[in-house]
Amino acid sequence: MEEDLPYARKVASHFNLPLFEVDVTADMMIEGLEEMVVQLDEPLADIAPLNVKFISKAAKEQNIKVLLSGAGGDDVFTGYRRHTALKVDHYLKFLPSSLMAKAAHLSTKLDSRLPSLRRLSKFLDGSELDGDERIINYFVWTSRKDLINLFSKEALRTIKDSSPLAPMRRHLKQINHYDSFDKMLSLEQRFFLSDHNLLYTDKMSMSEGVEVRVPLLDKEILEFAERIPNNWKQKGLTGKWIFKKAMESYLPKEIIYRPKSGFGVPLRKWINNELKVYVNDILSEESIKKRGIFNHEVVKNLIIQNERGKVDSSYTILSLLSIEIWCRNILDKKIN
Repeated sequence: MEEDLPYARKVASHFNLPLFEVDVTADMMIEGLEEMVVQLDEPLADIAPLNVKFISKAAKEQNIKVLLSGAGGDDVFTGYRRHTALKVDHYLKFLPSSLMAKAAHLSTKLDSRLPSLRRLSKFLDGSELDGDERIINYFVWTSRKDLINLFSKEALRTIKDSSPLAPMRRHLKQINHYDSFDKMLSLEQRFFLSDHNLLYTDKMSMSEGVEVRVPLLDKEILEFAERIPNNWKQKGLTGKWIFKKAMESYLPKEIIYRPKSGFGVPLRKWINNELKVYVNDILSEESIKKRGIFNHEVVKNLIIQNERGKVDSSYTILSLLSIEIWCRNILDKKIN
């Protein structure tokens, strides 16, 4: 993954601003994960909230009460890899469905340890889908089949008829007249932004007594963005194109047109190394069987296959960790 820090240093130097660097270690993650899940009040499986918490804590120590966030830029002007993939999708529809089915099968055979192959695998996954289902699939990390296999027989009887994607399908039906790009951006704003990014940013910053404001979600900017043609937002393989063009007078191009970077940590490496003992402890056979939600043998095999690089399941493992931590700290205490 492309690192933020070198570019942050260049921006600070460009504007002659002080830069406070916060180092995040695996030990800090272990110590902070349980607190994060409790403060979020839900088992949100993402490490980014911890980064917000650590940054907010550092800001408070510097007596900084308010921070600015770029949240919403990718959700309004495009910028995620799935937006580029959706652009490429336009050409896939000219290929035979049999070829698309083979491509989808190929996606399961690629080595997930290599970032480029992992991204190609995600792009090819669901190649045989079209329309709204293809758009929704870009927001899915784990297939329904793999999810179902994780659950115990008892839990399956409760959830077998439910679908976590149902709200997204209902939303897309309401905006059926939108084109594919507007549909994806609408899903970003309605679900990924409001239910994920803004939620954890607000809760984690306020847990440290710091307020985070999001200027890119100002009402006037949102209304203006709606009037911008999509081919000015995602121009070829360049996301946020119109936004980036507008910034060329203020920032060096090497910063504006840098590769995309997530707001995360080396989770895949940590899960298999620094966090290995912690994972095996929280997701032990005793814990899984006592909870009764998941199938221990399937979870155990998932962890082994992920360690061997046969599957890319670090975030699924993080989800399992978060659920067990939430159950211990919220559910068990309410029951008792």
